[in-house]
Amino acid sequence: MGDRILPRPALVASLAPRDLSDARRLVALVPARAGAVEYRLDLAADRIPAEALLALDPRPAILTWRSAREGGRFAGSPEEYRARLIEAYDAGATVDVEHASGLLSPTRDFSDRSRVVVSAHFPFGVPDGVLELLRAMRASEARFVKLVVGAADLRASLAVVAIPSSAPAPELAVFPMGPASAPGRILAAHAGSSLVYGSVETGTARGQLPLAELIDVYGVDRPFPPEALYGIVAGDPSGSLSPLVHNALFRSRGLPSLYLPLPVTDFDRERPPDLEASVPFRGFSVTRPWKRSAAGAGIPSEDVRAAGAANTLYFGRGRWRAENTDVDGVFDPLADHDTGEGRSAVVLGAGGTARAAILAARRIGYEVAVASRRDEAADLLASEMGVDSIAWGDVEETEADLYVNATPVGSGADDPAAIPDRVLENRPLVFDCAYRRGSETATVAAARRAGCAVIDGLRMFAAQALRQARLFGVADARQAEIDASLSGERAV
Repeated sequence: MGDRILPRPALVASLAPRDLSDARRLVALVPARAGAVEYRLDLAADRIPAEALLALDPRPAILTWRSAREGGRFAGSPEEYRARLIEAYDAGATVDVEHASGLLSPTRDFSDRSRVVVSAHFPFGVPDGVLELLRAMRASEARFVKLVVGAADLRASLAVVAIPSSAPAPELAVFPMGPASAPGRILAAHAGSSLVYGSVETGTARGQLPLAELIDVYGVDRPFPPEALYGIVAGDPSGSLSPLVHNALFRSRGLPSLYLPLPVTDFDRERPPDLEASVPFRGFSVTRPWKRSAAGAGIPSEDVRAAGAANTLYFGRGRWRAENTDVDGVFDPLADHDTGEGRSAVVLGAGGTARAAILAARRIGYEVAVASRRDEAADLLASEMGVDSIAWGDVEETEADLYVNATPVGSGADDPAAIPDRVLENRPLVFDCAYRRGSETATVAAARRAGCAVIDGLRMFAAQALRQARLFGVADARQAEIDASLSGERAV
Protein backbone atom coordinates (compact mmCIF):
# COMPACT_ATOMS: atom_id res chain seq x y z
CA MET A 1 0.00 0.00 0.00
CA GLY A 2 3.01 2.33 0.34
CA ASP A 3 2.89 3.36 -3.30
CA ARG A 4 -0.61 4.74 -2.70
CA ILE A 5 0.52 7.24 -0.04
CA LEU A 6 0.29 10.83 -1.26
CA PRO A 7 3.55 12.75 -1.42
CA ARG A 8 3.75 15.92 0.63
CA PRO A 9 3.28 18.40 -0.88
CA ALA A 10 0.97 16.92 -3.50
CA LEU A 11 -0.26 18.40 -6.76
CA VAL A 12 -3.79 17.02 -7.01
CA ALA A 13 -5.76 16.76 -10.25
CA SER A 14 -9.38 17.12 -9.19
CA LEU A 15 -11.92 15.33 -11.39
CA ALA A 16 -15.70 15.38 -11.48
CA PRO A 17 -16.60 12.19 -13.38
CA ARG A 18 -20.19 11.43 -14.26
CA ASP A 19 -19.56 7.69 -14.31
CA LEU A 20 -16.71 5.20 -14.69
CA SER A 21 -16.41 5.75 -18.44
CA ASP A 22 -16.15 9.50 -17.92
CA ALA A 23 -13.58 8.96 -15.16
CA ARG A 24 -11.46 6.93 -17.59
CA ARG A 25 -11.66 9.76 -20.14
CA LEU A 26 -10.73 12.44 -17.59
CA VAL A 27 -7.79 10.49 -16.18
CA ALA A 28 -6.24 10.52 -19.65
CA LEU A 29 -6.22 14.35 -19.45
CA VAL A 30 -4.41 14.57 -16.09
CA PRO A 31 -1.06 16.41 -16.41
CA ALA A 32 1.97 14.14 -16.10
CA ARG A 33 3.33 16.22 -13.21
CA ALA A 34 0.25 15.63 -11.04
CA GLY A 35 1.14 13.74 -7.90
CA ALA A 36 -2.35 12.46 -7.14
CA VAL A 37 -5.89 12.31 -8.51
CA GLU A 38 -9.01 13.34 -6.61
CA TYR A 39 -12.39 11.94 -7.60
CA ARG A 40 -15.25 14.17 -6.43
CA LEU A 41 -17.83 11.42 -6.17
CA ASP A 42 -20.54 13.61 -4.68
CA LEU A 43 -20.69 15.17 -8.16
CA ALA A 44 -21.08 11.85 -9.99
CA ALA A 45 -24.40 10.81 -11.52
CA ASP A 46 -23.75 7.12 -10.85
CA ARG A 47 -22.13 5.36 -7.94
CA ILE A 48 -18.62 4.33 -9.03
CA PRO A 49 -16.82 1.46 -7.22
CA ALA A 50 -13.62 2.53 -5.49
CA GLU A 51 -11.68 -0.45 -6.85
CA ALA A 52 -12.54 0.51 -10.40
CA LEU A 53 -11.27 4.07 -9.89
CA LEU A 54 -8.03 2.92 -8.31
CA ALA A 55 -7.38 0.72 -11.34
CA LEU A 56 -7.48 3.71 -13.71
CA ASP A 57 -4.21 5.35 -12.68
CA PRO A 58 -1.17 4.25 -10.65
CA ARG A 59 -0.93 7.53 -8.73
CA PRO A 60 -2.43 7.90 -5.25
CA ALA A 61 -6.14 8.63 -5.35
CA ILE A 62 -8.29 10.74 -3.04
CA LEU A 63 -11.96 9.81 -2.94
CA THR A 64 -14.21 12.62 -1.76
CA TRP A 65 -17.88 12.91 -0.96
CA ARG A 66 -18.30 16.59 -0.06
CA SER A 67 -21.39 17.09 2.05
CA ALA A 68 -24.05 19.67 1.25
CA ARG A 69 -23.34 21.48 4.53
CA GLU A 70 -19.76 22.14 3.33
CA GLY A 71 -20.61 23.15 -0.22
CA GLY A 72 -20.85 19.75 -1.91
CA ARG A 73 -23.73 17.64 -3.18
CA PHE A 74 -23.65 14.58 -0.93
CA ALA A 75 -26.98 14.52 0.89
CA GLY A 76 -26.95 10.99 2.32
CA SER A 77 -27.19 10.04 5.99
CA PRO A 78 -24.16 10.03 8.31
CA GLU A 79 -24.22 6.23 8.16
CA GLU A 80 -24.11 6.25 4.38
CA TYR A 81 -21.29 8.82 4.39
CA ARG A 82 -19.25 6.62 6.74
CA ALA A 83 -19.94 3.49 4.71
CA ARG A 84 -18.69 5.04 1.49
CA LEU A 85 -15.52 6.33 3.11
CA ILE A 86 -14.78 2.96 4.73
CA GLU A 87 -15.31 1.15 1.42
CA ALA A 88 -12.90 3.51 -0.37
CA TYR A 89 -10.33 3.35 2.44
CA ASP A 90 -10.41 -0.45 2.55
CA ALA A 91 -9.88 -0.50 -1.22
CA GLY A 92 -6.60 1.40 -0.75
CA ALA A 93 -7.64 4.99 -1.47
CA THR A 94 -6.88 8.09 0.52
CA VAL A 95 -10.16 9.47 1.83
CA ASP A 96 -11.22 13.04 2.53
CA VAL A 97 -13.00 12.98 5.89
CA GLU A 98 -14.86 16.08 7.02
CA HIS A 99 -13.80 17.06 10.52
CA ALA A 100 -17.38 17.92 11.45
CA SER A 101 -18.44 14.31 10.80
CA GLY A 102 -16.61 13.13 13.94
CA LEU A 103 -15.48 10.00 12.13
CA LEU A 104 -11.83 10.47 13.03
CA SER A 105 -12.46 10.27 16.76
CA PRO A 106 -13.13 6.51 17.06
CA THR A 107 -9.89 4.57 16.74
CA ARG A 108 -11.63 1.68 15.00
CA ASP A 109 -11.97 3.64 11.72
CA PHE A 110 -9.10 4.63 9.42
CA SER A 111 -6.35 3.15 11.57
CA ASP A 112 -3.69 4.16 9.01
CA ARG A 113 -4.03 7.93 9.08
CA SER A 114 -1.40 8.27 6.34
CA ARG A 115 -4.30 7.78 3.90
CA VAL A 116 -6.56 10.39 5.43
CA VAL A 117 -7.21 14.04 4.61
CA VAL A 118 -9.17 15.76 7.38
CA SER A 119 -11.02 18.74 5.94
CA ALA A 120 -13.26 21.64 6.89
CA HIS A 121 -14.97 24.05 4.50
CA PHE A 122 -16.41 27.43 5.44
CA PRO A 123 -17.97 29.01 2.33
CA PHE A 124 -18.81 32.33 4.02
CA GLY A 125 -15.47 33.34 5.53
CA VAL A 126 -12.97 32.59 8.27
CA PRO A 127 -14.66 30.83 11.21
CA ASP A 128 -14.32 32.03 14.78
CA GLY A 129 -11.56 30.22 16.64
CA VAL A 130 -9.81 29.15 13.44
CA LEU A 131 -6.50 28.37 15.19
CA GLU A 132 -8.24 26.18 17.76
CA LEU A 133 -10.01 24.41 14.91
CA LEU A 134 -6.70 23.73 13.17
CA ARG A 135 -5.22 22.33 16.38
CA ALA A 136 -8.21 20.01 16.77
CA MET A 137 -7.88 18.84 13.17
CA ARG A 138 -4.16 18.21 13.58
CA ALA A 139 -4.91 16.10 16.66
CA SER A 140 -6.60 13.58 14.34
CA GLU A 141 -3.09 12.64 13.12
CA ALA A 142 -4.28 12.71 9.51
CA ARG A 143 -1.48 13.06 6.98
CA PHE A 144 -3.14 16.20 5.56
CA VAL A 145 -5.15 18.92 7.31
CA LYS A 146 -7.18 20.92 4.80
CA LEU A 147 -9.04 24.13 5.66
CA VAL A 148 -10.87 25.91 2.83
CA VAL A 149 -12.37 29.34 3.47
CA GLY A 150 -14.72 31.40 1.32
CA ALA A 151 -13.27 34.61 -0.11
CA ALA A 152 -15.80 37.07 -1.50
CA ASP A 153 -13.19 39.61 -2.58
CA LEU A 154 -9.50 39.99 -3.27
CA ARG A 155 -8.57 41.24 0.20
CA ALA A 156 -10.24 38.22 1.80
CA SER A 157 -8.42 35.88 -0.57
CA LEU A 158 -5.04 37.31 0.40
CA ALA A 159 -5.94 37.21 4.11
CA VAL A 160 -6.70 33.48 4.01
CA VAL A 161 -3.14 32.77 2.86
CA ALA A 162 -1.79 34.34 6.05
CA ILE A 163 -3.64 31.93 8.40
CA PRO A 164 -0.98 29.16 8.43
CA SER A 165 1.72 31.61 9.48
CA SER A 166 0.14 31.59 12.95
CA ALA A 167 0.22 27.78 13.19
CA PRO A 168 2.80 26.44 10.70
CA ALA A 169 2.85 22.69 10.16
CA PRO A 170 3.92 20.48 7.22
CA GLU A 171 0.50 18.83 7.01
CA LEU A 172 -1.44 22.08 6.57
CA ALA A 173 -3.27 23.08 3.40
CA VAL A 174 -5.16 26.36 3.90
CA PHE A 175 -6.52 28.16 0.87
CA PRO A 176 -9.56 30.18 -0.26
CA MET A 177 -12.54 29.26 -2.40
CA GLY A 178 -14.95 31.50 -4.24
CA PRO A 179 -14.86 34.05 -7.06
CA ALA A 180 -11.74 35.84 -5.80
CA SER A 181 -9.82 32.78 -4.65
CA ALA A 182 -7.37 32.28 -7.55
CA PRO A 183 -4.52 34.51 -6.24
CA GLY A 184 -4.82 33.03 -2.75
CA ARG A 185 -4.63 29.49 -4.10
CA ILE A 186 -1.48 30.30 -6.08
CA LEU A 187 0.19 32.05 -3.15
CA ALA A 188 -0.74 29.18 -0.81
CA ALA A 189 1.00 26.76 -3.17
CA HIS A 190 4.17 28.85 -3.20
CA ALA A 191 4.01 29.18 0.59
CA GLY A 192 4.27 25.40 0.96
CA SER A 193 0.68 24.18 1.12
CA SER A 194 0.67 20.41 1.61
CA LEU A 195 -2.08 20.03 -1.00
CA VAL A 196 -2.52 21.99 -4.24
CA TYR A 197 -5.74 21.25 -6.10
CA GLY A 198 -6.31 22.02 -9.77
CA SER A 199 -9.14 21.10 -12.07
CA VAL A 200 -9.12 18.91 -15.17
CA GLU A 201 -11.66 20.05 -17.76
CA THR A 202 -14.28 21.12 -15.20
CA GLY A 203 -13.71 22.87 -11.88
CA THR A 204 -14.78 20.95 -8.79
CA ALA A 205 -14.76 24.06 -6.61
CA ARG A 206 -15.54 27.70 -7.29
CA GLY A 207 -12.40 29.64 -8.15
CA GLN A 208 -10.34 26.52 -8.82
CA LEU A 209 -7.77 26.92 -11.59
CA PRO A 210 -6.83 24.17 -14.07
CA LEU A 211 -3.92 22.12 -12.77
CA ALA A 212 -2.07 22.49 -16.08
CA GLU A 213 -2.29 26.29 -15.73
CA LEU A 214 -1.12 26.19 -12.12
CA ILE A 215 1.94 24.25 -13.23
CA ASP A 216 2.77 25.83 -16.59
CA VAL A 217 1.88 29.46 -15.87
CA TYR A 218 2.30 29.83 -12.11
CA GLY A 219 5.03 27.23 -11.49
CA VAL A 220 3.43 25.62 -8.43
CA ASP A 221 5.47 22.48 -9.09
CA ARG A 222 8.58 24.57 -8.40
CA PRO A 223 7.44 26.61 -5.38
CA PHE A 224 9.55 29.50 -4.18
CA PRO A 225 9.07 32.34 -1.70
CA PRO A 226 8.37 35.38 -3.91
CA GLU A 227 9.91 38.70 -2.97
CA ALA A 228 7.69 40.85 -5.19
CA LEU A 229 4.16 40.42 -6.50
CA TYR A 230 2.56 41.68 -9.70
CA GLY A 231 -0.82 40.97 -11.24
CA ILE A 232 -3.60 41.64 -13.72
CA VAL A 233 -6.44 43.70 -12.20
CA ALA A 234 -9.75 43.00 -13.94
CA GLY A 235 -13.38 42.28 -13.35
CA ASP A 236 -12.56 38.81 -14.67
CA PRO A 237 -8.86 38.14 -15.33
CA SER A 238 -9.33 34.47 -16.26
CA GLY A 239 -8.86 34.97 -20.01
CA SER A 240 -5.79 37.21 -19.78
CA LEU A 241 -2.45 36.17 -21.28
CA SER A 242 -0.52 38.53 -18.99
CA PRO A 243 0.27 35.88 -16.32
CA LEU A 244 1.68 33.57 -19.00
CA VAL A 245 3.98 36.24 -20.43
CA HIS A 246 5.19 37.96 -17.28
CA ASN A 247 5.79 34.81 -15.25
CA ALA A 248 7.78 33.35 -18.16
CA LEU A 249 9.95 36.48 -18.22
CA PHE A 250 10.50 36.34 -14.46
CA ARG A 251 11.43 32.65 -14.61
CA SER A 252 13.84 33.09 -17.51
CA ARG A 253 15.87 35.51 -15.42
CA GLY A 254 15.58 33.74 -12.09
CA LEU A 255 13.72 36.69 -10.57
CA PRO A 256 11.87 35.93 -7.29
CA SER A 257 8.72 37.60 -8.61
CA LEU A 258 5.24 36.19 -9.16
CA TYR A 259 2.45 37.53 -11.37
CA LEU A 260 -1.13 36.75 -10.28
CA PRO A 261 -4.72 37.03 -11.57
CA LEU A 262 -6.44 39.68 -9.42
CA PRO A 263 -10.23 39.79 -9.73
CA VAL A 264 -11.52 43.18 -8.53
CA THR A 265 -15.21 44.05 -8.26
CA ASP A 266 -14.81 47.49 -6.68
CA PHE A 267 -11.64 49.39 -7.60
CA ASP A 268 -12.01 52.06 -4.94
CA ARG A 269 -12.66 49.57 -2.13
CA GLU A 270 -9.94 47.18 -3.27
CA ARG A 271 -7.55 49.87 -4.50
CA PRO A 272 -4.62 47.83 -5.83
CA PRO A 273 -1.72 49.96 -4.54
CA ASP A 274 -3.16 49.59 -1.02
CA LEU A 275 -3.44 45.79 -1.08
CA GLU A 276 -1.72 44.09 1.82
CA ALA A 277 -0.02 40.74 1.48
CA SER A 278 2.91 39.02 3.15
CA VAL A 279 4.92 40.02 0.07
CA PRO A 280 4.65 43.54 -1.39
CA PHE A 281 2.93 44.25 -4.68
CA ARG A 282 5.14 46.20 -7.06
CA GLY A 283 3.09 46.44 -10.25
CA PHE A 284 -0.29 45.85 -11.85
CA SER A 285 -1.61 45.46 -15.35
CA VAL A 286 -5.13 46.88 -15.50
CA THR A 287 -7.90 45.95 -17.90
CA ARG A 288 -11.69 46.02 -18.18
CA PRO A 289 -13.43 47.76 -16.53
CA TRP A 290 -10.85 49.61 -14.44
CA LYS A 291 -8.60 51.57 -16.83
CA ARG A 292 -10.28 54.90 -16.12
CA SER A 293 -10.11 54.30 -12.37
CA ALA A 294 -6.44 53.34 -12.58
CA ALA A 295 -5.55 56.73 -14.07
CA GLY A 296 -5.99 58.27 -10.60
CA ALA A 297 -4.20 55.54 -8.66
CA GLY A 298 -0.67 56.79 -9.29
CA ILE A 299 1.33 59.71 -10.63
CA PRO A 300 0.09 59.89 -14.25
CA SER A 301 2.39 59.83 -17.26
CA GLU A 302 1.86 62.11 -20.24
CA ASP A 303 -0.02 59.33 -22.06
CA VAL A 304 -2.27 58.71 -19.06
CA ARG A 305 -3.11 62.42 -18.83
CA ALA A 306 -3.81 62.57 -22.56
CA ALA A 307 -5.92 59.39 -22.67
CA GLY A 308 -7.59 59.71 -19.29
CA ALA A 309 -6.92 56.01 -18.69
CA ALA A 310 -4.12 53.76 -17.47
CA ASN A 311 -3.44 50.08 -18.03
CA THR A 312 -0.35 49.90 -15.83
CA LEU A 313 0.48 50.81 -12.24
CA TYR A 314 4.01 50.34 -10.99
CA PHE A 315 6.07 51.29 -7.96
CA GLY A 316 9.02 53.41 -9.03
CA ARG A 317 11.27 55.87 -7.23
CA GLY A 318 9.30 55.46 -4.03
CA ARG A 319 5.88 56.28 -5.55
CA TRP A 320 3.07 54.52 -7.38
CA ARG A 321 2.94 55.63 -11.01
CA ALA A 322 0.31 55.25 -13.72
CA GLU A 323 1.23 54.47 -17.31
CA ASN A 324 -0.63 53.56 -20.50
CA THR A 325 1.29 50.97 -22.51
CA ASP A 326 -1.83 50.35 -24.62
CA VAL A 327 -0.76 53.42 -26.57
CA ASP A 328 2.43 51.58 -27.53
CA GLY A 329 0.34 48.49 -28.23
CA VAL A 330 -1.59 50.34 -30.92
CA PHE A 331 1.11 52.73 -32.13
CA ASP A 332 3.90 50.21 -32.81
CA PRO A 333 1.89 47.81 -35.04
CA LEU A 334 0.27 50.74 -36.89
CA ALA A 335 3.66 52.33 -37.49
CA ASP A 336 4.77 49.10 -39.20
CA HIS A 337 1.99 49.61 -41.75
CA ASP A 338 2.88 53.19 -42.80
CA THR A 339 2.00 56.70 -41.75
CA GLY A 340 -1.59 57.76 -41.36
CA GLU A 341 -1.04 61.18 -42.86
CA GLY A 342 -4.03 62.16 -44.97
CA ARG A 343 -5.95 59.04 -43.96
CA SER A 344 -9.02 58.49 -41.83
CA ALA A 345 -9.70 56.10 -38.97
CA VAL A 346 -12.79 54.97 -37.10
CA VAL A 347 -12.36 53.70 -33.56
CA LEU A 348 -15.17 51.53 -32.22
CA GLY A 349 -15.63 51.75 -28.46
CA ALA A 350 -15.55 54.33 -25.70
CA GLY A 351 -13.55 52.66 -22.93
CA GLY A 352 -9.92 52.76 -21.91
CA THR A 353 -8.67 50.85 -24.94
CA ALA A 354 -10.51 53.20 -27.28
CA ARG A 355 -8.83 56.16 -25.61
CA ALA A 356 -5.39 54.65 -26.19
CA ALA A 357 -6.28 53.82 -29.80
CA ILE A 358 -7.41 57.39 -30.51
CA LEU A 359 -4.21 58.79 -29.05
CA ALA A 360 -1.96 56.38 -31.01
CA ALA A 361 -3.80 56.78 -34.32
CA ARG A 362 -3.67 60.58 -34.11
CA ARG A 363 0.07 60.48 -33.38
CA ILE A 364 0.64 58.51 -36.57
CA GLY A 365 -1.39 61.08 -38.49
CA TYR A 366 -4.88 59.66 -38.88
CA GLU A 367 -7.98 61.83 -38.75
CA VAL A 368 -9.98 59.96 -36.13
CA ALA A 369 -13.68 59.54 -35.45
CA VAL A 370 -15.16 57.43 -32.68
CA ALA A 371 -18.36 55.38 -32.47
CA SER A 372 -19.93 53.43 -29.62
CA ARG A 373 -23.07 51.37 -29.16
CA ARG A 374 -24.03 54.12 -26.72
CA ASP A 375 -23.97 57.23 -28.89
CA GLU A 376 -23.82 59.50 -25.86
CA ALA A 377 -20.61 57.79 -24.68
CA ALA A 378 -19.02 58.35 -28.09
CA ASP A 379 -20.07 62.01 -28.08
CA LEU A 380 -18.58 62.54 -24.63
CA LEU A 381 -15.30 60.82 -25.53
CA ALA A 382 -15.04 62.73 -28.82
CA SER A 383 -15.53 66.02 -27.02
CA GLU A 384 -12.95 65.13 -24.38
CA MET A 385 -10.28 64.00 -26.86
CA GLY A 386 -10.97 66.50 -29.64
CA VAL A 387 -12.13 64.10 -32.36
CA ASP A 388 -15.37 63.57 -34.27
CA SER A 389 -18.10 61.13 -33.28
CA ILE A 390 -20.26 58.93 -35.49
CA ALA A 391 -23.66 57.49 -34.60
CA TRP A 392 -23.42 53.73 -34.21
CA GLY A 393 -26.08 53.18 -36.84
CA ASP A 394 -24.05 55.16 -39.38
CA VAL A 395 -20.81 53.15 -39.06
CA GLU A 396 -21.63 50.81 -41.94
CA GLU A 397 -21.96 53.82 -44.25
CA THR A 398 -18.41 55.04 -43.54
CA GLU A 399 -15.39 54.50 -45.81
CA ALA A 400 -12.33 54.99 -43.61
CA ASP A 401 -8.80 53.72 -44.25
CA LEU A 402 -8.51 52.15 -40.79
CA TYR A 403 -11.02 50.57 -38.42
CA VAL A 404 -10.01 49.80 -34.84
CA ASN A 405 -12.18 47.50 -32.76
CA ALA A 406 -11.55 48.74 -29.23
CA THR A 407 -14.59 46.98 -27.80
CA PRO A 408 -14.51 43.58 -26.04
CA VAL A 409 -16.66 42.11 -28.82
CA GLY A 410 -14.77 39.19 -30.26
CA SER A 411 -13.14 37.83 -27.13
CA GLY A 412 -16.02 35.40 -26.61
CA ALA A 413 -16.37 32.18 -28.59
CA ASP A 414 -19.84 33.09 -29.86
CA ASP A 415 -19.23 36.79 -30.46
CA PRO A 416 -20.00 38.23 -33.89
CA ALA A 417 -17.59 40.36 -35.88
CA ALA A 418 -17.37 43.88 -34.47
CA ILE A 419 -17.04 45.60 -37.86
CA PRO A 420 -19.91 45.53 -40.41
CA ASP A 421 -19.40 43.41 -43.55
CA ARG A 422 -20.28 46.38 -45.75
CA VAL A 423 -17.33 48.33 -44.33
CA LEU A 424 -14.96 45.41 -45.00
CA GLU A 425 -15.87 45.37 -48.69
CA ASN A 426 -13.64 48.45 -49.13
CA ARG A 427 -10.67 46.48 -47.73
CA PRO A 428 -9.53 48.92 -45.04
CA LEU A 429 -6.77 48.11 -42.58
CA VAL A 430 -8.47 46.35 -39.64
CA PHE A 431 -6.98 46.52 -36.15
CA ASP A 432 -8.72 44.25 -33.65
CA CYS A 433 -7.72 44.98 -30.05
CA ALA A 434 -9.66 41.94 -28.80
CA TYR A 435 -8.07 38.50 -28.78
CA ARG A 436 -9.11 34.94 -28.08
CA ARG A 437 -6.90 32.28 -26.58
CA GLY A 438 -6.16 29.62 -29.17
CA SER A 439 -8.12 31.02 -32.08
CA GLU A 440 -8.71 34.20 -34.04
CA THR A 441 -11.66 36.46 -33.33
CA ALA A 442 -14.71 36.70 -35.56
CA THR A 443 -13.61 40.22 -36.52
CA VAL A 444 -10.20 39.05 -37.72
CA ALA A 445 -11.70 36.07 -39.54
CA ALA A 446 -14.22 38.29 -41.36
CA ALA A 447 -11.55 40.84 -42.29
CA ARG A 448 -9.27 38.17 -43.71
CA ARG A 449 -12.11 36.70 -45.79
CA ALA A 450 -12.75 40.17 -47.22
CA GLY A 451 -9.10 40.54 -48.19
CA CYS A 452 -8.28 43.23 -45.61
CA ALA A 453 -4.87 43.75 -44.07
CA VAL A 454 -5.21 42.79 -40.40
CA ILE A 455 -3.50 43.55 -37.10
CA ASP A 456 -4.78 41.14 -34.49
CA GLY A 457 -5.15 41.60 -30.75
CA LEU A 458 -2.19 39.39 -29.93
CA ARG A 459 0.08 41.76 -31.83
CA MET A 460 -1.24 44.65 -29.76
CA PHE A 461 -0.96 42.62 -26.57
CA ALA A 462 2.65 41.68 -27.28
CA ALA A 463 3.68 45.27 -28.03
CA GLN A 464 2.13 46.71 -24.87
CA ALA A 465 3.42 43.81 -22.75
CA LEU A 466 7.00 44.53 -23.81
CA ARG A 467 6.94 48.03 -22.36
CA GLN A 468 5.01 46.83 -19.33
CA ALA A 469 7.60 44.13 -18.63
CA ARG A 470 10.35 46.73 -18.56
CA LEU A 471 8.36 48.75 -16.02
CA PHE A 472 8.01 45.55 -13.97
CA GLY A 473 11.74 45.08 -13.61
CA VAL A 474 12.66 43.06 -16.70
CA ALA A 475 14.70 45.85 -18.26
CA ASP A 476 16.13 43.67 -21.02
CA ALA A 477 12.82 42.11 -22.12
CA ARG A 478 12.71 41.44 -25.87
CA GLN A 479 9.78 41.24 -28.25
CA ALA A 480 10.99 37.85 -29.51
CA GLU A 481 10.62 36.39 -26.00
CA ILE A 482 7.05 37.57 -25.69
CA ASP A 483 6.21 36.31 -29.17
CA ALA A 484 7.66 32.92 -28.20
CA SER A 485 5.44 32.78 -25.12
CA LEU A 486 2.43 33.56 -27.30
CA SER A 487 3.32 31.17 -30.10
CA GLY A 488 0.80 28.59 -28.90
CA GLU A 489 -1.95 31.20 -28.90
CA ARG A 490 -1.09 32.23 -32.45
CA ALA A 491 -1.46 28.69 -33.77
CA VAL A 492 -5.04 28.79 -35.03
